[in-house]
Amino acid sequence: MEAYPAPYVQHELPLVYLSGLGEQDDSLDAAPLPRQESGSRVTTNAETCTDERAQQLLKELMKHDGSSRPWNSEALPGPTASLHYRMKPISRTFNLPPRKAAPLPQAPSEEGKSTPPRHTELHSTLSPLSPGSPVYPEGIMTPLWFTKHQHSVPSLVIAFFKVHGNDNAARNEQVQTDINAIRATLGRSGYKTRLSVVLLSDRSILDAPELEEHISAIRRATTMDPKTGLFFMPPMSSPAEIATFVRSLLSTLQPLVVEHYRDLTKHARRKKARGGSASLASSVERGGRSLSASGWNVRYEIKQGVFAEFRQEMDVAERHFSAAIEELCSSEGLLETKPSWSSIWNDARLLCDVVALRVVRCQLWVGQTTGAVISWGNYKARTKDLVDRRGMGCNTYGWFAWESRWAEIMGQLIRRASLPAFQPSDEAVPTSTDLSAMRFHLPPEKALATEPIAPFEQLHHPGYWVVLAFEATVARRAKALDISEEDRISPDQTPASAVAQRSRNYDTYLVPLPHEEFALPLEGGHDHHLSILERLAGEANQEFDARGQHRSAKRIMFELAQELIKATCHSKALDLLVPLWEHASSGDSLWNNLYYPLLQATHECALHASNAGVFLSTAWELLSFDGSQLSQSKKSLPDYIRDQIPTQEKITTKTNACRHLSPVQISLAFVEKETHVGELVGCQVSLCSQSTLGAAPLIVSRVDVAFTDGRTVSILHEEDPSSASARPMISNLPSIAGSETSASVKADLSLLRSEARLFNFFLGFREANVVRIRDATIHVDTDAFNLQHTFDEDNLLRSRAVHVRNQDQVEQYMLPWSDTFSVTVLPKPPKLQMTMHGLHKQYYVDERIALELELTNGEEESINATAIVRQTGKSDSPLSIQWNEQNALSGEVAVGKVERNASRNIAINIDAVLEPAMQSFEIEVRYYLTSEPDTPLMKVLVTELNVSRPFEAKYNFGPLLHTAPWPSYFNLSAQGEEGKAEGLPHRWRLGTDLKSNAEDELSIRSADITVDQVSDTTVCDVAKSDMAETHALRRNEAMPVESEFVTRKASLDDRRPMEVELSLVIKWTRKEGTAETTTRLPVPRLQLPSSEPRVLCTVEDDASEEDQVILHYHLENPSSHFLTFAVTMEASDTFAFSGAKYRALSIAPLSRLRVDYRLVVHDRDEDRGHEGQNNGLWVWPVLQVVDSYYQKTLRVHSGGPRVRVDEKRGLAVQIKA
Repeated sequence: MEAYPAPYVQHELPLVYLSGLGEQDDSLDAAPLPRQESGSRVTTNAETCTDERAQQLLKELMKHDGSSRPWNSEALPGPTASLHYRMKPISRTFNLPPRKAAPLPQAPSEEGKSTPPRHTELHSTLSPLSPGSPVYPEGIMTPLWFTKHQHSVPSLVIAFFKVHGNDNAARNEQVQTDINAIRATLGRSGYKTRLSVVLLSDRSILDAPELEEHISAIRRATTMDPKTGLFFMPPMSSPAEIATFVRSLLSTLQPLVVEHYRDLTKHARRKKARGGSASLASSVERGGRSLSASGWNVRYEIKQGVFAEFRQEMDVAERHFSAAIEELCSSEGLLETKPSWSSIWNDARLLCDVVALRVVRCQLWVGQTTGAVISWGNYKARTKDLVDRRGMGCNTYGWFAWESRWAEIMGQLIRRASLPAFQPSDEAVPTSTDLSAMRFHLPPEKALATEPIAPFEQLHHPGYWVVLAFEATVARRAKALDISEEDRISPDQTPASAVAQRSRNYDTYLVPLPHEEFALPLEGGHDHHLSILERLAGEANQEFDARGQHRSAKRIMFELAQELIKATCHSKALDLLVPLWEHASSGDSLWNNLYYPLLQATHECALHASNAGVFLSTAWELLSFDGSQLSQSKKSLPDYIRDQIPTQEKITTKTNACRHLSPVQISLAFVEKETHVGELVGCQVSLCSQSTLGAAPLIVSRVDVAFTDGRTVSILHEEDPSSASARPMISNLPSIAGSETSASVKADLSLLRSEARLFNFFLGFREANVVRIRDATIHVDTDAFNLQHTFDEDNLLRSRAVHVRNQDQVEQYMLPWSDTFSVTVLPKPPKLQMTMHGLHKQYYVDERIALELELTNGEEESINATAIVRQTGKSDSPLSIQWNEQNALSGEVAVGKVERNASRNIAINIDAVLEPAMQSFEIEVRYYLTSEPDTPLMKVLVTELNVSRPFEAKYNFGPLLHTAPWPSYFNLSAQGEEGKAEGLPHRWRLGTDLKSNAEDELSIRSADITVDQVSDTTVCDVAKSDMAETHALRRNEAMPVESEFVTRKASLDDRRPMEVELSLVIKWTRKEGTAETTTRLPVPRLQLPSSEPRVLCTVEDDASEEDQVILHYHLENPSSHFLTFAVTMEASDTFAFSGAKYRALSIAPLSRLRVDYRLVVHDRDEDRGHEGQNNGLWVWPVLQVVDSYYQKTLRVHSGGPRVRVDEKRGLAVQIKA
């Protein structure tokens, strides 16, 4: 768009003057209108608002300036209907251009009197009817008209004035005078520019009520509209408030702005309806020339379209611009009626280009992307037809320049439109998700969705259009090269007749003249074609790269390099070609038709630029292609390099097969899939020449094969004196069995065209591992150069077969596995025997484990060994394993020398495991033979330990009677001693059913309870277990364990419950009498009451009567209250009792009372048989004890032996037999 006048292509935005906030530099604006003697000058005397708030206000207003905004509707701020403006801060004094031209001077008559004018109507200074106009008499438009409305005639003037609460009448009158002066000047100017005034105050109306009166006085004196003409801005503390005020202000004034341009549209429509203006008679005759009716229609259609753009009604503007194009190209239009050599025809063509540009811009604005492309293509076709019929034809450099410019304009419009779908990712390397979401072209809009749309009619991103411009520029350069030498001579040195002939032979529309298009001579001058091509290629490359289209980006750079080569700019071309060549993918032969031209061009440029390294590398690659200069030469590669680039220094270069071709292909394969340490494995290397050299052989100096274990095998060239026909195809090289990091063998590495050579050698490995072929490197080392070409694993030819010689024939043997690049080196089979002694089927928690490892040397000679033990598996509890040796380190012990067929025992201790789990550990024995200290051998023994809990326990808990007397409630001070617990003693029993879960028979030595923790101010004494002898316990067998303990509070006043945590400590051994093990079983926490009443029952035999027993019921009241209980003994058919059937008992605090009953069994023999007991009879007396106050029945507990409690039947008492 730079070729057209800037006002023609500038985006139209409503012009708003900001007066009173300071003036900004407008040097970037378009050129102003020529100075007019007449016009309107607006001058006010008020001071400029320069405080901080005014600057913030100006800043917020300038945010609504759309000069640098994208050309799309989505770039508009706020609501959808809001506009962008061209904000122009101005001083208090500014000028408006004259609306009408000055009247023509009248020639005096013969009698000395002036002749009355035939036409007194005055027109615009830029009208074709005004003699002083640039388009007088038959022009259509001038860029000055666009500049006038873009920069000189505002649609709105916003004037800012300061007002103060203490202003006097004189200052208020000055503001009124300035406002009235601006209104009057705007009215006299003839323009319908609107005026709005903003009054700035440093105080609000609430703080200064007199401000309201001042503002009312100003409004009355100026007759400003209170809604759209006069605004008051109180002090605002935050930028957000100012921004809100600005948005509200512009939203209110927007209808005024739209109405301004709507009035201009109506005026243009009326003038168009009049059919143009009558001819203007003046003293300066125009020779009958005037603007045609068609020209007037074009003029007013353009005006209406521009005013619609100001209103940002792009659909309306597009219709007017399309109508203007149709009028220009019609049979009566200027493009058809004026001769092509006329300047008016060129001006009309330029105007038509601009209008077509605006049509495309409007369609992009409203989202008609496919319509924009169709309009672009239609106008190109129409212009081509016009130039073919009326101009110089389409086979000129002028036409290709226009074609390039038109394509570049489309790319610029798309870029300025900033369509969201075409915005590239911010990341340097777009991800696959970004590329899939990114669009390279847009689908047709809904209105054209059902129409048959060609792919090129869909809107593509700017890079596509820049490529079209690039291609047209290439064609332009080609046409410029065809300019004859006589036409390339400057006109100063050419006859006038020849210069006139040039104007009839060349189309110079917006392009230089022939002698400037391709000057003679060009040497030392500037080739502007290449400058244009470099700029276009750079833009296209940037667009394609930003969207991940790297191949297209490289293609355009390659085409630029080809043009540079044609212009003999080899150094510049080489700078472009080397990155393309270095990153090109040449592995697929299908791409050779693309890669070969790139390679040939790079080789040629390297020769002219004397770049020896690139020249050598490309020459090496060109050996793979027929038809190249090197392949047609009879020379060898070293002779060719010496002849083309004579240099005293040796050339050194390195290439890689992943990017570059090689005339020698190399393939490798291991003959076996697996081998063992110390054994030899075969490897076959194949060299195949693809060189296009004729008689000269290609001599490879060295081939290096590198393996992943760090070893490198080199095959050095050693010439074979025998003829090439007598050389064997397969050569067997010496074996390489050492452990050196590098080894070399020698062979004849000269290769004729299409010749293949096979080399066999054997390798030995000293460590167990998976060894792969890492890479292979071909070296060509001569006195002129040193070239290295490396094949990575991915670029090596993967051979699925090896070739073997069978008598005089070479046969192919297919390998039965796919990965022939690797060999698995297995450890040397160890003959060391490992035996674990003392291992049990099951181990138990808290048990220490003692094992013994026996090592038996089965090798043919003595060994030196080291044993390492480590835990394996996924267990949460770690194992603590120690060697029972003095020289043992952390997990490692030096076994030392073990003779042939000898054994060595090592003890292993494992600490007790605290949690049940399946544990495992391994013992790794590393050893080597005395004769082979560099060949490590290894054997591993994995041992599993099943650790489980040996016991499980069920507990039953209850109180027992403590026979010690209780302290007296009435004499407490005499009961206690200093340092002793004063609380009531409580005796308890803990019964345990101990069950064995062990697979083995365990011997229980003892089972006692221990106190782990008690609550504060509580004393707990545990009675020693009376277990006298060892008890054998088998799997799933149970044994009872009875334990007793006594608790006592430190003070009688402490009524809180007691908490006791106990553990059952079991000491046991295995059946065979191993070391004693201690197992702790935690007892659930016991919460014991200390102040609640309870009833305990004990039994005593009556010494006088055999069948009688005495029941003692002990009622305890440990509380500090008097308690009353109702005691009732229920009758039974089994026994008779002696004692009160019902009685009430009152018990003092901290005391207990005993109630006795004597029982007599009715029929002892019958009951005994019923119970099935031989050691006594159990009876079930029922005694109810009810708290009279709380009506709570107390449970009767067993207080000693021969008394038990059943959950269902209650209390049972044993009567001895």
